[in-house]
Amino acid sequence: MTGNEPAYYDRRPAASGALPYGDRLVVRDTTRVLIEAIPFFIPHANSAAELSMKLVRTDRKSGEQTEMTLNSADLYALKRHIGQSLVVAEQPDDGQYIVLQTDRLAAQLDISDDAVGAIGAALESRHLAARIARDANPQVLAEAFSAVVRIGELRSAITELQEHLSEGRNREDVYQDWCERHSWAFGNAYVARDDQRVIGIGDQVDLLMQSTASGLRDVYELKRPNMDVILYDDGHHNWYWSAHTAKAIGQCHRYLDTLHRAAENGLHPARRDIVAYHPRAVIIIGRSNDWDAEKLRALHGLNSRMHGITVMTYDQLVSQCHVLLDHVSDSASRSSGAESGGLLSA
Repeated sequence: MTGNEPAYYDRRPAASGALPYGDRLVVRDTTRVLIEAIPFFIPHANSAAELSMKLVRTDRKSGEQTEMTLNSADLYALKRHIGQSLVVAEQPDDGQYIVLQTDRLAAQLDISDDAVGAIGAALESRHLAARIARDANPQVLAEAFSAVVRIGELRSAITELQEHLSEGRNREDVYQDWCERHSWAFGNAYVARDDQRVIGIGDQVDLLMQSTASGLRDVYELKRPNMDVILYDDGHHNWYWSAHTAKAIGQCHRYLDTLHRAAENGLHPARRDIVAYHPRAVIIIGRSNDWDAEKLRALHGLNSRMHGITVMTYDQLVSQCHVLLDHVSDSASRSSGAESGGLLSA
C-alpha cells in the first residue's frame, strides 16, 4: 500500500445498464499525460464474474485519448510476469533465473511446508548452487521444475473433478467451469477451447474445441452426471439411449447443422475465426463407475452406429485424464533422466 489507495473498493453497475465496473486506478498523472486503469466485471450465470480492464491514456495538451482493453487471460498472464520480474529485479546480477513460488508449489505437489523449506534450503546451498552453475543447463532445469509443477496441477484438477462427482454435485455449470479451466482433459488433439460459444441465433454450445492438426472446431456438450445414459429393454432384449441422452443427441445434431451451414455460407463477423467443417460432437453425461463389462460394451456399440457424435460418461472422462497424467509423468521422467544427468536426484 502506498497510502493513496482507498480502504474499500466499489463495484457498481454502469448507468447504461452495461457491464459493472470498479474504481479507476490512476497509474500515472503528470503535466503531460494521465494514464488510468478501469476494471470491468463480466457476469456469468452461476459463476464468478470475469475481470477485464481498460487502460486509458490521455494526452494533457491535446486531450487525445487512446484505449486498450485486457481480458481476463491477459491480466493473469501479466500478473504472473510482473511477479516473476519483480523477483528477478531484486537480484544484483544479470543471468538466467528460475522463479519458484514455494507456497503454490506446496499446494500443487501435495507436499508439506517442511518439504518446501527443504527444497528452498537446498537451492540456497552454496555447494548445490556451484554444482548447478557448473553442470546444469538452466533451460533444462527450468523445464524440469515446470514439469513437476504441471504434473501437480493435473493431479489437483483430476482430484477436483472426482470430488465433484463423489459429493454428488449435479449442476451442469460446475462441470462446465471445470472443463473451461482444464481443456487439456480432452487430449492433445485439441489446442484449447474458444471463448466464443454462440454459433447461431438461439444456439450456444457448452464448449468449442480447436483441433491441433487442422484448426477446425468440435463441439462438447455437458449434461448432468446424475442422468441415465443408456437403458435396457427387457421386452426386446436390447440397450437404447435414455430420453436425456436422446435429447442431447438431437441438440448436437442441430449444432452440427448450424456449423455446417456456417462453413458454407460464412459466419457472422464476430465469429468468422471459428471454422467447423464436418465437425464432431461429444456429449458427456451420467456415470459409469458401477457399470459391468456388458453395459460398457453396449455404450461402445451404440456409439459406433452414430456418425459425428460420441457419448461418454464423466467417469470415462476421469479415466481419460488419468491416462494423460500418466503420459505426462512418463515423458517428464524420461526427459529429466536423459537430460539432467541425475542432478535433480542428487
